[in-house]
Amino acid sequence: MTSETTYHRPDSLDQACNLLLENPEAILLSGCQSLGLLSKEGIVSLDTIIDLNRISELREISYNEGSLHIGALTTHRDIETSQTIQTNLPILSTAAKQIADVQIRNAGTIGGACAYADPTADYPPVLMATNATVHSVSATDSFEYTTRDGFFVDYYQSAIGPEEIITSLNIPISKNAGYGFEKLAYRKNDRAIVNVAAILETKNGKCTRSDICVAGVWDTPLIANEAMEFLLGTQLTDDDLSQASTIVQDEILVCDDPLISVEYRSAMVGVLSKKALIMAREDLP
Repeated sequence: MTSETTYHRPDSLDQACNLLLENPEAILLSGCQSLGLLSKEGIVSLDTIIDLNRISELREISYNEGSLHIGALTTHRDIETSQTIQTNLPILSTAAKQIADVQIRNAGTIGGACAYADPTADYPPVLMATNATVHSVSATDSFEYTTRDGFFVDYYQSAIGPEEIITSLNIPISKNAGYGFEKLAYRKNDRAIVNVAAILETKNGKCTRSDICVAGVWDTPLIANEAMEFLLGTQLTDDDLSQASTIVQDEILVCDDPLISVEYRSAMVGVLSKKALIMAREDLP
């Protein structure tokens, strides 16, 4: 026997927040790509659904004064093809292009992906490397989370509260930075075994910024702090990047997996870190 589902489709963010306040057990629907899987496995109940797709204000993409603004309902395909994103943060378009297939990219949203917090997803390492900010609202308050400060809490768990709706992301952009993203998957566009995002900046031939985030290997994405510190002040030679990638491999925790050995996954952390760093160096203006 199947239970009946109460379906709401609000036209505004305020209306959606009030509905969520009145129905605290409701499920929020955006792209429905992950939700369908969770429902099929019996992990979530679909007794009450609040469909956010009529809220047009959550679809905006804009760039202003060094910050890229992306509405939560922006689809992966929009991010892949957006000229604004390709111009200001092409690494994000690169990551979006590696998500599943075109049908899924046409439906899935960046806000949904953030809330889902899949540790093998493609956005999280980019968002943490750039230190993106996630904005959300409830019926009574607004919230702001930095991705490096505990937004990705645990395995499939973000910091978003049950009464909150993600509204947008803001990503700081540096025109002086070079970006790199590398991914190893089971199959093309499948979930990541390892993925790495790297950002580099230089001044007078020496590294002034290094950001490296590794995902797909632990319950949350991980920042490679020791390797980042090592690169500062270097000339980003091949040897510097090789040493840094070895440090990444040594410092990043790697989980056990029935399909992938710890040794292999750890080795791939080093390989992909070096490739992402080389890409970022070559992308420097």
